[in-house]
Amino acid sequence: MKRTLLLTVMLCSLAALLSAENRNHQQGTIVRMRMTDCIAPQHAFMSAMSGVQATMAESCPEYVLVTDSVVYVIIGKSSNQLIPLAESTPFHFQNNEVLIRVDDARKESRFHVKEMLLRPEWERNQRILDAADSAAMQRHVNGALLVDADARQ
Repeated sequence: MKRTLLLTVMLCSLAALLSAENRNHQQGTIVRMRMTDCIAPQHAFMSAMSGVQATMAESCPEYVLVTDSVVYVIIGKSSNQLIPLAESTPFHFQNNEVLIRVDDARKESRFHVKEMLLRPEWERNQRILDAADSAAMQRHVNGALLVDADARQ
């Protein structure tokens, strides 16, 4: 009886260890990158009291990570967290952060999730932004043509 109980406990713990080791990796594609202000530390008061000076002038990379169903806007914690664009990127979540291993790096890079959107909503927003950009470009071109025509007369 004790042996079967011990064997059952060992099998259950082995299954738990294997599931913890096998993280649920998802696939996504990095489609955009821009540099933005870094996110302030979560414990700003504690940092201020300890004498650590926050560098607000530092810029951190902000990426748009597109999956099949969700689009994530993620921000790096420092300016040296760079990810290649337009490649299939495996990632997973841990403690409310996105972890991405770039190439053969020893450690995974941690990113804060700034924004999450369902992919159809994000695509609709992108179409609206593209239409607004093309309208602005058309107004600029038409304005340049009018100025050029006035200069010729």
